[in-house]
Amino acid sequence: MINVSTEGKQLPEYDTFIDECIMALFPHDAHYDINISFKKYVDKDGTHAGFCMGDKIESAIDIATHWMYEEAEEVAYQPHEIASNIAHELVHAKQFYKGQINMVDHVWKHNHETINCAGLEYAETPWEVEAYAYEDILTDLLWENV
Repeated sequence: MINVSTEGKQLPEYDTFIDECIMALFPHDAHYDINISFKKYVDKDGTHAGFCMGDKIESAIDIATHWMYEEAEEVAYQPHEIASNIAHELVHAKQFYKGQINMVDHVWKHNHETINCAGLEYAETPWEVEAYAYEDILTDLLWENV
């Protein structure tokens, strides 16, 4: 069973979407804990939409509700953008659960293969490629139907 808890600004309109993403990403018999925190900003400069940290037992996800535009102009994320950010970070939670990524190094483990990704740019890493692809698919498929 996947146990999900949320903290911060309560955004219940995302509950069904989160459940649907989890059903799409995790095996039905998975045991895993996910804590999702909704915050105005997830970093000091207000430029990141989300973060996920975790291991094979649990993940902690931070989702930003706002971002900082040029010259400190504050902009709220639109609901579909927040949904997309949630989907992206839930993909990372799935990757932690499966042991594909870890908090120690830049190694990707997939299909009994281990790849050192230390020399790759952020957007070229396999975990980000997968997260951006699934983010689009899950948001298009599930957010519009919630």
